[in-house]
Amino acid sequence: MSTLKVATFNCAGLGVTIRRRTIFDYLRTIDAQILCLQETHSTALDEHKWASEWGKHRALFHSHSRNDRSNGVAFLLNHSDLRFTNWYGDETGRILSADFDTPTDTIHIVNIYAPQCGRPARERALFFDSIYLYLCSPHPTLLAGDFNCVENSTLDRDPPSNRPDSTASLRDLCETFELQDTLRVIHGNMRLFTRRQGDSQSRIDRFYVCPKITPLSERTLPGLASDHDVVVLGIKNATVPKRGKGRWKNNVTAYDDPAFRARLQYKWRQWQTLQPYLYITKTDWWLQT
Repeated sequence: MSTLKVATFNCAGLGVTIRRRTIFDYLRTIDAQILCLQETHSTALDEHKWASEWGKHRALFHSHSRNDRSNGVAFLLNHSDLRFTNWYGDETGRILSADFDTPTDTIHIVNIYAPQCGRPARERALFFDSIYLYLCSPHPTLLAGDFNCVENSTLDRDPPSNRPDSTASLRDLCETFELQDTLRVIHGNMRLFTRRQGDSQSRIDRFYVCPKITPLSERTLPGLASDHDVVVLGIKNATVPKRGKGRWKNNVTAYDDPAFRARLQYKWRQWQTLQPYLYITKTDWWLQT
């Protein structure tokens, strides 16, 4: 599966049964194989039940270690050919990472729910600094979620703001891992917003990808029972070149090593002596003695 669609959505809570099931039904209709949810308001007691409602082995919820319902993030699989492995999250229920295996490759996704802008700047900086651990992976990496900030107050806020968001730690993170804002890669300076509150709107729900992933398309869909839109990203993963059977070549230079030649002659004499009694192959004798 070299092409993939991933969606991110701040669902603003799934604790009410009717609301959760309605949102699940809506998410199943979205053309995306992987769904990243934020602000699920789950606890450890909810996780198994909610995962069963979505589908066995197709949902992964992560909550606050102290059962605080204020946060919560999740991955939902919307395709039978996908599975997740190697997942782990933070103690506050704001970060969840996992490897997603497809029939052709593996992609590493980190799903975050950042602290709100009203929190102290130091707390937000520490949060983005804590993501480094979760982004380290040998696989192509995608960072998704609700960042609760914008990088460009002119393009990503309406009305535009002259007050810059405290994003220095996020910029450092993206620079370290060579992550690019997918909307800017695809659409340049196009203005698009994902959250509406009163008379203002902003683009705080975003995707970032490493150079091994090519963003192909990005669009928003109305978010059901939330003031956030669903953002759907189409990507193309870098394919690993196929390798043929290859050709084995004997390293004949080893025969010039005096120690190797002496060992070989010794074992050959043992073989000639013991083979009639042990009835083992030359290879077995070489490996066992």
